[in-house]
Amino acid sequence: MNRRASILAGLAGVSAFTTLASTASGAEEKAENPEREKVHALLKAHDEAMKNQDVAAILALMAEKSAVMGTGPGEIWSGHEEIKTAYEHFFQGFDKGEQGFEYQFKIGDLAADMGWLMASGNIKGKKDGKEFEFPINLSLTVTKATGKWLIASLHFSTFTSADKK
Repeated sequence: MNRRASILAGLAGVSAFTTLASTASGAEEKAENPEREKVHALLKAHDEAMKNQDVAAILALMAEKSAVMGTGPGEIWSGHEEIKTAYEHFFQGFDKGEQGFEYQFKIGDLAADMGWLMASGNIKGKKDGKEFEFPINLSLTVTKATGKWLIASLHFSTFTSADKK
């Protein structure tokens, strides 16, 4: 898979945080936090929006001041207009509804008005009916604004060359 295809498909991995949110940091959770369910709902909504390639739904989940960062130099999009453009390109990297995630490492934490999640694993999917797979690292920051959890930042990284060692 070439660099452009990897980047375009990379954000598809964000929806994997639905799985991450439900399984992350079992040993690290000190007490059940009722806000976790609201964050789970946020992440599930993002997952559905990604699967459906619904940029309007994704933007509704983003904080007013939000950003997405990719793997390479210059791959940063801030504000809803830039993020909209980025997601429209990301959608071109996978067939609608065709994505799967496998994580070997997951960790996260949640406070009263901020939270974070990190994962490392693999993304499997299809583009034009052809299967692809590549490794990915993801991190997500959520913030609580006016009583609602929103995505403040998202970062993904993957190999940028077919010459992986």
